[in-house]
Amino acid sequence: MRSSPAYWLLVFYVTCAVTVALLFRRHVPVITASIIAGSLLVSTMSSLQLDGVPMMFALYALAVYRSSRSAWLFTAIGAGAGCLSLVIANPADLAGIIGYTVLFSLLLVISTLVGITFGNRRRYIVALLDRAEQLARERDQRAQLAAAAERARIAREMHDIVAHSLTVIVALSDGAEASIDRSPESAREAVRQTGITARRALTDMRRSLGVLTESTDDGTPTTSPERAVAAPLTPQPGVADLAEMIESYRVAGLPVRYTTAGEPPADPVLQLTVFRVVQEALTNALRYALQPGKVDVVIGYRPDGVDVEIVDDGVDPARGARSTGSGRGLIGMRERVALHGGAVTAGPAGSRGWRVRAHLGAGESSATDPRPEETTP
Repeated sequence: MRSSPAYWLLVFYVTCAVTVALLFRRHVPVITASIIAGSLLVSTMSSLQLDGVPMMFALYALAVYRSSRSAWLFTAIGAGAGCLSLVIANPADLAGIIGYTVLFSLLLVISTLVGITFGNRRRYIVALLDRAEQLARERDQRAQLAAAAERARIAREMHDIVAHSLTVIVALSDGAEASIDRSPESAREAVRQTGITARRALTDMRRSLGVLTESTDDGTPTTSPERAVAAPLTPQPGVADLAEMIESYRVAGLPVRYTTAGEPPADPVLQLTVFRVVQEALTNALRYALQPGKVDVVIGYRPDGVDVEIVDDGVDPARGARSTGSGRGLIGMRERVALHGGAVTAGPAGSRGWRVRAHLGAGESSATDPRPEETTP
């Protein structure tokens, strides 16, 4: 039979099929193992003696690039095909069949075990790389979210500083110009308060812009030591600074009455939020209220939070509704208060005036029971 052309044609086809299959064993290991197992069966039926080495390579690739389960399945198929070829070739040699089958099966099992070992290691490394990429993506996302939150915080701070300071400076400047002839002392005081307000605004601006200092690749700040000394970072304002801030509005012409009850919380962030809420409400009253007769600022410190209310009577219904500006200040106020689990409401106060109410949760910074503490006419 080996002298017939059909035999050698079969050898050629089987050899080509096995060779091509082995070339693609990494990409399609299941197909490779199937082709080689089929070649073993074909060789069994045609008395073609096919070597078992291709099957060993196929099982190794299957265990590395696919799964151990499929590798064990084709190990059994390969061992069965090898045993069947011996039975067909020499059915009388029982001892030879058993010995060869055991040896061939052992070689296939070794190939599979080696492939499983390297495959598990490869899958472990791939899992580590995937985890590292996932952590890198999560880190970048957290950095982007943190940067967005920081930009929003800085935008709120800048708006509060600029809107408050410029509003007070404009009001003081107008007052000084109007009283420079009839009351030089009042004009001088207005000019002095203008300078104080401007310097305070400059300090606040430096503090807020300090967080924007860029860093070089080695982590060192680009800001020079001289600039760092010239613009020190001062503490954020708190409830202790409310009286001084309110006084600047009084000098600017806003008749503010300030009343507090209870013990202020120790949380500096909560104190800053209370300060900014009062500052924004008074700035809006100074800008938009029509000749207010009074502006009441009432703050109640309680164990479960802080209640802030600012009411003015500066809207005359006969002269139309009050302008609300761009609304950025109210948005920033609500964002600040929401960080403490609170809420802000703003709207007309009855038939005349405007009311801003805010409640902030105290959390762990809650104070003692409220008690009357300070009233400033």
